[in-house]
Amino acid sequence: MKAETKYKGSVKLSAIGDALGWITEFEKNTQSLNEKFGTKRIDSFHTWKKVVGGRFYGFIDTIKAGAYSDDTQLLLAVARSIKKDGASDHNYFAKTELVNWLEYARGGGRTVKVAADKIQRKSVKWFNNFYSYKINGENYDYKQSGANGAAMRVLPIALANLGNIEKIKEEIFCNSIITHGHPRAILGAMLYGYALNQIIVYRPEDFNWENYITHIGLDFPKKFELSFANRAEIREWIKEWNKTGNTTFETIYSETLTETQDQLRFVFQSIKQTLPVQETLKKLGCFDQATKGSGTATVIAGIYLATKFHKTPLEAVIEAVNALGSDTDSIAAFTGGLIGALHGHNIIPDKWKSVQDFEYLDQIAEMLLAISEDRFEENRTPLTSNLKTLNNIVEDDFDLDEEIEFAPLGNGKITLIDRQPTLTKGKYNLLLETALENGQTILVSKLFNDPTYSKRIDEPNEIEMLLGLAKDNLRPKTLEKLKKYLSKQKKMPTEQLEILFTIIKNEE
Repeated sequence: MKAETKYKGSVKLSAIGDALGWITEFEKNTQSLNEKFGTKRIDSFHTWKKVVGGRFYGFIDTIKAGAYSDDTQLLLAVARSIKKDGASDHNYFAKTELVNWLEYARGGGRTVKVAADKIQRKSVKWFNNFYSYKINGENYDYKQSGANGAAMRVLPIALANLGNIEKIKEEIFCNSIITHGHPRAILGAMLYGYALNQIIVYRPEDFNWENYITHIGLDFPKKFELSFANRAEIREWIKEWNKTGNTTFETIYSETLTETQDQLRFVFQSIKQTLPVQETLKKLGCFDQATKGSGTATVIAGIYLATKFHKTPLEAVIEAVNALGSDTDSIAAFTGGLIGALHGHNIIPDKWKSVQDFEYLDQIAEMLLAISEDRFEENRTPLTSNLKTLNNIVEDDFDLDEEIEFAPLGNGKITLIDRQPTLTKGKYNLLLETALENGQTILVSKLFNDPTYSKRIDEPNEIEMLLGLAKDNLRPKTLEKLKKYLSKQKKMPTEQLEILFTIIKNEE
């Protein structure tokens, strides 16, 4: 099998897993799936809706069938940050790609968004983005961020440096600490890169799952020791990390190595004993609210599914997608990346080829292969056009089909404009969907004051907005009961409306 086939398979099936898993990420049971999508098991793309930006100032984002989330958006951002020698331009990723990603982020978690915001501080370099913040009385600390927001984006680093394990680990470590400070996030990302590097060299017919998992777990602490810790930036980062707290980074990292090796041993036994998928994922912590997004557990879940279903590869992705209650989009992306690296892109069924930006994903895969084969020529030219920019929009003066520019992705054309009034009167959200010349599509939103607010007579009232949200989130019988109740209310107190909005939104 050609290397190009495997590279394209890995990149595209990662995005496909992300897109399918994003549909189920907020679903709690098969009954909910059946009522919304007419099926109890998601194996194809569907259009769905999501409330973004909070109740008072938010908007309804219509997610088109095949659209991917932040997992793939940031994967592409990392890919664009890799230089011709396979090394990553970490400053470029942190200060340009990551910062501007906030303008078009879809589905991004709190940790990555906060990190992207904090990295904008002039005094902060890519390797010292330490921060803490408080939300609703609860403290959040960069050092405690151990979720999979780093692992989900590092596939390009592994593909660009195929065969060079030490470089893969070092580059992934550096990329990870831009946003995440806990060893689980960092080790999970390095483990995913290592697992990709191992599986891609197999021919599907020669794949031996026992050898594969055994090789990953063999001498695990030695395999993942930080041999590059003397790199100046990493040395400074560890020193800063150890300034606060009673336990050093090295100690927690060592404990995480042992914990992760034990999880790999469990996965090996699970496959050997043919334990059910649900039971295995539960024991990995994938359904526990405190650990479901763990950087190590979700990567191991991807390794487990890709390995267990290596003879029926599409089923591996579908199992991840339908593990309701888990971090389905990230686990499915990990599973897809591994399965694609093993089997190549020829296994992708036609119904999955409508994933967002299919051709651009191919281009990225070709670029990563060219870098790995030392034949890539960089062509990162700065924007010089005089077109309107979608960065930091200040005026609502855009037209359909208008040509624009967006740093750092280049020029493009507006393909959809939507204006949605918010629950807070006198405000509205401007939504601009844009097809960029590089092949990527993005959606940028901006909250504006409505200058015509006092003159409008067609503005939806709060009851109408409540019903609009209810139609998307409630079951038919519950919706009918709510309609009957609301029809009897001549006037409803604001506090009562807020309670209803909160309840209905939490049904997602």
